[in-house]
Amino acid sequence: MKKLYIFIGIGIVIITGTVIFFNKAGQPTFKEENETPQESFNVAEKEKITLIIDNGQEAPNNFEIEFEKGITAFDLLKNKTEELNLALETKFFDMGVMVEKIGSKKNGQDGKYWLYYVNEEMPMVSADKKELKPGDKVEFKFEKSPF
Repeated sequence: MKKLYIFIGIGIVIITGTVIFFNKAGQPTFKEENETPQESFNVAEKEKITLIIDNGQEAPNNFEIEFEKGITAFDLLKNKTEELNLALETKFFDMGVMVEKIGSKKNGQDGKYWLYYVNEEMPMVSADKKELKPGDKVEFKFEKSPF
């Protein structure tokens, strides 16, 4: 008789657990109407890259560009200067490409050179070797070199 009560108790626990589990799993979850899907907004925002070309005299030109896997800082500059029909001169070395001229500003003028930054830091590789990530900010600035 004692065994019968144990089996009945175990059966009740199993049935109760199953009912609770399936009731919770089947219930839809509701979101407040004023909630913003923040995560999906940030993902869409980060699928772009910002390119800034600053010749040191006029207001910098800012461009929002769609992110493409494998794109480099140099690819970004080259594509945008071609699109704008803006002069771009470069020299290629074993270590990578060096930007010599953008528009009318050429390296050496007034002791200034074209330097580039990614997320406000100067990378230690040439622009054609620097792969970008979604959300990166790339700046090409005509300025005095810190070196």
